[in-house]
Amino acid sequence: MRWHVAQLFSRLEWSPKERRLIVDILKNYLTDESKIVKTFSMQALADIAEPDAKLRPQILKLLERLTRTGSPAMKARGKKLLAKLKIR
Repeated sequence: MRWHVAQLFSRLEWSPKERRLIVDILKNYLTDESKIVKTFSMQALADIAEPDAKLRPQILKLLERLTRTGSPAMKARGKKLLAKLKIR
């Protein structure tokens, strides 16, 4: 269920305060045992960071670390997400 929630988080409008809370929840999801939960949390974090210049540096750093240390799926997704975020 968590991976569905992660997907929903990135599709809704949030205030800046709510967005920071969502980022904290998604960071917590990155400790889940499920690789799919972690991968979809990475995607949601990137989606949330894309339009938010204040959050982007923090999330970029996190995604860079996860891309180096995560599962093969996390590494593959992380490369795509980093490429997309760094273009902005």
